[in-house]
Amino acid sequence: MTIPASLNGFYASPVSVNTETKWIIAVVGRDILLADGSRMAKNPLIDSDATDSLGFFCQRKITLGQWLSRDCEVWDLMPEVTATEGFSLVGLRDLLTVAGEEIFSLACRAVQLLDWQDKHRFCGSCGEPNQATAKEHAMTCHKCNINNYPRISPCVIVLVTRGDHCLLARNASWPTNRFGALAGYLEAGESAEQALHREVFEEVGVEIDNIRYVGSQSWPYPGQLMLGFIANAVTDEIKVDGIEIAEANWFRYDQLPGNTAPPGIMAGRLIQYYVEQATLACR
Repeated sequence: MTIPASLNGFYASPVSVNTETKWIIAVVGRDILLADGSRMAKNPLIDSDATDSLGFFCQRKITLGQWLSRDCEVWDLMPEVTATEGFSLVGLRDLLTVAGEEIFSLACRAVQLLDWQDKHRFCGSCGEPNQATAKEHAMTCHKCNINNYPRISPCVIVLVTRGDHCLLARNASWPTNRFGALAGYLEAGESAEQALHREVFEEVGVEIDNIRYVGSQSWPYPGQLMLGFIANAVTDEIKVDGIEIAEANWFRYDQLPGNTAPPGIMAGRLIQYYVEQATLACR
């Protein structure tokens, strides 16, 4: 059966419609189990007709929703499943380059829901065990009558530009030749714009204005929503903090370093958008 390449027609409801066959996302830890050959198909979804060998290793199932009128489930599998022939593991980050953004979003949802259930097994108020509800994605403490829903933590990422140059930085934990946009988490009480001003100034000492929103992306590490922006530099002297950022430089749009983020993730999307706009402006 040919699996469609996009998630058009996905309905995010935890209530199963009990379809005869299902789409399965098989998760081992935080990795995705792919059926052999699916790398070429660019899709991690496994038809339930082909999952007989996986059922023994399944510890938990969660209905993610319905896609094209079929139930779509995440299966939490034991590590021993890796010995099963016909399947191989891929890291969630690597899946993005294999599957594309839309299917990656569904895999993000799968991993996030498993992580959320694991971390909300007990009520934070009274300590009693929580129970998963059937009609919505919620973990409920019946004693306190409290519902806990999946937590999404917003973070921001920005490509700072100055005419035909953009500012790219290398995180202290990255290889020496890898560069990307600046990013950080929102602090309590901050707007996204306030977080951008603070993060850019803290990390590289540059002031910004003219902030423009570009888009967002699910980022399950473990439960973020990445908000992407482009901004203009008001000052151009770079002073890296030496803690999170090891180095940062201005790069002309047509002379970017070789190892930047791929366009499938938000950092790469911002860079690609800027390069396209700068190319048009400089013609």
